[in-house]
Amino acid sequence: MTDQLLHALPVSTLVLGACGGAGATTTTLGLANTAAARGGAVVAVDATPAGGDVAERGADAVLSVSGLEQLVAAGPVADDVFDGYCSRTSAGTRILSRIGNRTASDGEFHTLTESLRARGVSAVHDLGHRLRAAYLAPLLATPSPIVLVVPCRADAFNRLRSALQSIGNTLGEPGLARTVVTVSNQDATGWQVDVDLLREYLGGQVWGVETIPYDEHLGMGIVIDHSRLGPDTRAAYDRVSAAASAVVEGRPERV
Repeated sequence: MTDQLLHALPVSTLVLGACGGAGATTTTLGLANTAAARGGAVVAVDATPAGGDVAERGADAVLSVSGLEQLVAAGPVADDVFDGYCSRTSAGTRILSRIGNRTASDGEFHTLTESLRARGVSAVHDLGHRLRAAYLAPLLATPSPIVLVVPCRADAFNRLRSALQSIGNTLGEPGLARTVVTVSNQDATGWQVDVDLLREYLGGQVWGVETIPYDEHLGMGIVIDHSRLGPDTRAAYDRVSAAASAVVEGRPERV
């Protein structure tokens, strides 16, 4: 492993799916668990409007019945309270999920962002497949790297244009320049679309293109245990993590 791959994740990483079922949640967990396995303090945050399944998919150690809405309801959060509201993975990631009793608000994410910053904790936010919601303003106000996940299918590649346009319309060229397009292969028979053609097409528009191979453990639909992922999958999450760090550091070269 190179020194670049040992870099910690940035304070905030935003994971966005190009469409439903793109693999944003599994990528969120993969990046967070990669950082946690290196000893980093990291939280995977459910930043979808009404709550997704990041805890159900990833909490293989502890599944909390509490949610982000309850955690931030009273304002600044004490350390012991914060830990008590989190689910956990066996790799050491804490997960803040939503219980879904109300739609996400910008006030919640202002409070959460300040709480994580005060603790020096990195966060990987699962945004689902929507970027323009008003409640995301606290997350979009900083130059966080964006990991845009697209499944390796021709129809999904065609829909990628809309996702990139959404980033461009919301954040302009600087937003696209800090976007790492990540192709997730969900087909056990192999790569069905030529990723090199996508790299050629997107050249100069985004920071870069990375890939995540098919993984039998992820394909089973059970709770994810990071230690059971294949070595190629873990190496892929290392590359995407390093790319996110390179974006923050302003390094234009691929890692």
